Amino acid sequence: MDTHADDNDNRPKDGVMAPSANTRDEFQQKLMSLFRDANTEMELKMPSFDGGPPAATTSELDQTRAEVMANLERLGQIQTGDDSLIFSGTQFILPESMKGSIPNAVAYLRDYEKSQEAEFSITRSFNYRPWDGANAFQRAMVRVFGTSGIGKPTVTMFGKNPPEYRTVAAGFGESIQVPWGRVHFSPLDATFILHGSSSNEHGIIFTLQVEAPKKYRAHIAAFFQVVEDELKTHSIYKGRAFTGGGEPVFLDTSTIDPSKVVYSQNVLVQLETNLWSVLRHSAAMKAAGLDLKRSVLIEGAYGVGKTLAGQLTAREAVDNNWTFIICRPGKDDLFETLHTAELYAPAVVWFEDIDVIASGKSTEQISQLLDAMDSITTKGVPVLAGFTTNHVETIQKGVLRPGRLDAIIHIGGLDDAGLEKLIKSVLPADLQGDIDYPQVVAAFHDFLPAFAKEATVRALRYAISRSNGNPAPVTTVDLVNAANGLRPQLELMEDAQEGVRTDPLAEVFRRVVAEGMNGAVLIDEDDNIDTTLRTNHNRNGGTRG
Repeated sequence: MDTHADDNDNRPKDGVMAPSANTRDEFQQKLMSLFRDANTEMELKMPSFDGGPPAATTSELDQTRAEVMANLERLGQIQTGDDSLIFSGTQFILPESMKGSIPNAVAYLRDYEKSQEAEFSITRSFNYRPWDGANAFQRAMVRVFGTSGIGKPTVTMFGKNPPEYRTVAAGFGESIQVPWGRVHFSPLDATFILHGSSSNEHGIIFTLQVEAPKKYRAHIAAFFQVVEDELKTHSIYKGRAFTGGGEPVFLDTSTIDPSKVVYSQNVLVQLETNLWSVLRHSAAMKAAGLDLKRSVLIEGAYGVGKTLAGQLTAREAVDNNWTFIICRPGKDDLFETLHTAELYAPAVVWFEDIDVIASGKSTEQISQLLDAMDSITTKGVPVLAGFTTNHVETIQKGVLRPGRLDAIIHIGGLDDAGLEKLIKSVLPADLQGDIDYPQVVAAFHDFLPAFAKEATVRALRYAISRSNGNPAPVTTVDLVNAANGLRPQLELMEDAQEGVRTDPLAEVFRRVVAEGMNGAVLIDEDDNIDTTLRTNHNRNGGTRG
């Protein structure tokens, strides 16, 4: 037994050869591979520490358990191999300083033994969202030990709380239960504590704390590495589409049919070039020295298809292994959403109706977001941001320049070919009658895509009404009548006001001043009452004439 090793000593530590810098990664990968494949013989024989049915004979289970623990220890010692005792060979070797002092050596060994039994606490934070980490913890426990551990109740001043499992979304229409709080695992005499902690850089992230005897320190360090591996390979968020809140809602991108999407040819070219090609051809872009970071503003009136552009981008992202996160107006925090995109990059973060989110301060908010984007991409993290707005005129010129916004895409009305394609995509093929498209295009003049689609749907109603309730092919007359019936609604929308947002603080200040001045008098130079003030504000918030 040797209690000392020189810095350059390359002898084995705790039964493990200290790998050189050139072989450490390879050595680590070989050990991790023992746990990676769910169908390996090791896992088929994995013992159930919580009393489940045996998967093999007792001797096989004991051997497998020993192999699992030994491999965990070997893996962990790559990171924590700092113990002063080295187990190697068949001789007891003491340091030169203990020559002639056997009692001191014995005392040291006894102290060492005690220290190994002493409980220690180790904490590690993972740059992933908490529910993702809890799922990875559960997968790692089953993968390495064949069990997810036993939940422990927590005791508070209000009594005992039972072990906790949380049901979390794991995909569109999917949910899983993950452990949370305290989880006990007897083979390591350890208690794992799963919780979230706040990071200045990333927001709320998953944190795993372990209380266990020091002798299992290497095992714990290795288990942390397995959790990290699970997060990298089986994240429930990476490469998926979901909302940016603390409780993400997954989006169903499978229902979006690009073949039925209609834009003018110019808009399609701009969307393809500035958004979708980045997702489809990331490797080629990088090889050409092009930055994957893009900030694209999509602007246009209501009903032109800005939201649809986001849905199409979500599908393209998921199909090409990019994460897509949408920031919903009034629900999700702008910067928390951006931080989540950074954690799960490569990612698209989509800020819908930035003018609504910013509550009238779109210029300031977009500028701050672009600053944050620049900060992220200087780290080499590929994040693509898409913004939509109905009011591009509210954004200052400095924000609109290239270098801040890489592209601005205006979506307006459809061209003639686009209108014809939209009508054909909406009407069932067997209900498309003899249609004079130039005449229909003239009737649809100035119609935004949303109005053109509604007019086409209405044309079906006109056809059914015309044929006394029998399905009939839609004709030119049906489409023209539908357009004429819808045009007054378009005119009303164009004439309608957006409405003026009232500043609550300014309103309160105005009311207080008005009430304070009501009845006040003005005195002239001779100290005579010149005027008595009367305001037109009443206490009910209205006005008096």
